[in-house]
Amino acid sequence: MADDAPPHHAGTGRAADTWRCMIADDLAAVAAIERDSHDPLPPEGEAVFADRLAAFPDGCFVVGPGRAVEGYAIAHPWRLGTVPALGLDRLILPTGPDCLWLHDVALRRSFRGRGLVTALIAMLDGRARARALAALALTAVHGTQTLWTRHGFVVVPGNEAALAAYGETALVMTRRLR
Repeated sequence: MADDAPPHHAGTGRAADTWRCMIADDLAAVAAIERDSHDPLPPEGEAVFADRLAAFPDGCFVVGPGRAVEGYAIAHPWRLGTVPALGLDRLILPTGPDCLWLHDVALRRSFRGRGLVTALIAMLDGRARARALAALALTAVHGTQTLWTRHGFVVVPGNEAALAAYGETALVMTRRLR
């Protein structure tokens, strides 16, 4: 999403329910939400988020009232059949990507249940289509498989070795674009 593009509303009519482009000033808040949300996984931290924002700003979003940050999402082009490593200091985007990988999404508890994931998926679908990518992909962690299944994602078997850093229950899931 370009900085001048309109924000994407989740449909609840609340001004706080709007995804907007992440900016450098949001990074400390994003890192704080990550620390609160992803235990027991080690946090990637602010420097990693800064790298993702620099590597692919069109896939970095935050949500919250005004300039406050109550949640974030980070996505980037990738290749199906591989899993991005956790905590890389520098993300190198692949040549010939075929999917948009939702690397991370986290919402404070008070912002859950507002349709924000649905709005996020719609935005990511649009960005993937604009780049002629065939799918959205992600690693489901913390028992979120059911959530992602409700949004049209299916489990892709394999990748167990690459998923070790994500935890025992991590699964790769994809959603083909129609």
